[in-house]
Amino acid sequence: MGVEVWVLLVTVAVLALLYSKWRHSYWASRGVPTLPVTPFLGHILKSVFAAREPWKLQEEIRNKFDDARMCGFYEFFKPTLLVWDTEILKHIFVKDFDHFADRRHFDMKTVHERDLVMMEMLSVVNGAQWKSLRAIMSPAFTSGKIKSMFHLVCDKADILVKISVKQAAQNPHVNMKKIFGRFTMDTIASCAFGIESNSLMDENAEFPRKAQAFFEMSSLRLAKFIAFGVVPRLFKALRVSINPPETDFFVDVVKHTVAAREAGKTRGDFLDLLLEARDSSDNPSSKHVLRQRSLIAQSVLFIIAGYETTASLLDFSSFLLAKHKNQQQRLRDEVQQLVEEHGRLNYQGIMEAKLLEACLQ
Repeated sequence: MGVEVWVLLVTVAVLALLYSKWRHSYWASRGVPTLPVTPFLGHILKSVFAAREPWKLQEEIRNKFDDARMCGFYEFFKPTLLVWDTEILKHIFVKDFDHFADRRHFDMKTVHERDLVMMEMLSVVNGAQWKSLRAIMSPAFTSGKIKSMFHLVCDKADILVKISVKQAAQNPHVNMKKIFGRFTMDTIASCAFGIESNSLMDENAEFPRKAQAFFEMSSLRLAKFIAFGVVPRLFKALRVSINPPETDFFVDVVKHTVAAREAGKTRGDFLDLLLEARDSSDNPSSKHVLRQRSLIAQSVLFIIAGYETTASLLDFSSFLLAKHKNQQQRLRDEVQQLVEEHGRLNYQGIMEAKLLEACLQ
C-alpha cells in the first residue's frame, strides 16, 4: 500500500478513537466516576464476564467508589448509571417516581409467539399500558384473595415434608435446592393454573425440567442477548427468537387452561382472579388491556417471577437455620405456640409469626 493509504488509515483510526473518547466522556463531564473504559465497547466485556457472578463486579465497584454513592457505565456508547445510595434510591422509586416510571425498553418483538407474549408482561410494558394493566392486576393480590389460595399451598407443603423426611432417611446429604424448586413449581402450577405438575413425586416431571432449562443462562443465550442489544434489526430480519424454546411450553399450558376456564371451569386460583378482573373491572378499556395474549403473558410472568426467587429464598433460609440451631429452635417454638393458639397452622397464624418473618427477611 502507498503512503497515502497508510495516512488515510491512521487518520481514520485516530478520528475513531477520538470519537470513542468523546462518547465515553459523558459521565466524567458530569462528575460521576467510572471504571476504565474499553474503546468502542465501553464496559460491555466486563459486564458479560461478570454475568454469572455479578457480585464480584459490584464488590469491586463498591470498594472503589463507595463514597461517590454511584458509578457510571457504558454499554458500548450508551451511558447507564448504577446507584446504591438508599436516599437517592428513595427519590428514584418513591418521591420522583413520575420521572422514573418506566423500565428500560427492550423490544423483543419478532414473528415468534413466545416473543410477542413476553412483550406483554407487566414487567416489560411501559407508559399508559403499564398503568392500566397494573390497575387491573393489583386487586388480584389482596390479602383476602391470597388467603383463599392458602389451602392449595398447604397441600403442597405436606408433600414437601413427606418427601424431605423420606430423603433424609435414605441419604446423608439432601439437595434441598432441588426439592424446594420442585415444591415451588408444584405450588405455582396449582395456585396459578390448577395444574398438578407432580414435580415432587415424579423425578422426570416436565414442569421442573422446562423451568430449569428456561432459567439456565448458557453461553449461546448470553451471546444472543448481547447481539440482540447491538443489532436488533438483524435479529428481526433473520426471524431469530431471543427467548428460549421452553417459553412455548408455558405459553401452551396457559392457553389450554384459559380455554378450559372460559368454558366454565373455575377454581378460585390466580388465573380465575385475572379473568374475573378482566370481566368485572369498572375500567371500560380493561378488556382491551387484558386481552388474551396479555392475560397469558401475566400468567407466564407468575411462573417466571415466582419460581427461582421463592426456591432460592427457601434454600438460603433453611441453610442458615441448619447452621444456627439455636435460632431454628426459637422458630420451632414460635410455630408450635401459634399452633396451640389457633388449633392448627393457618394463614392468620403465619401472618403473626414475627420471628418467621425475620428469618425470611
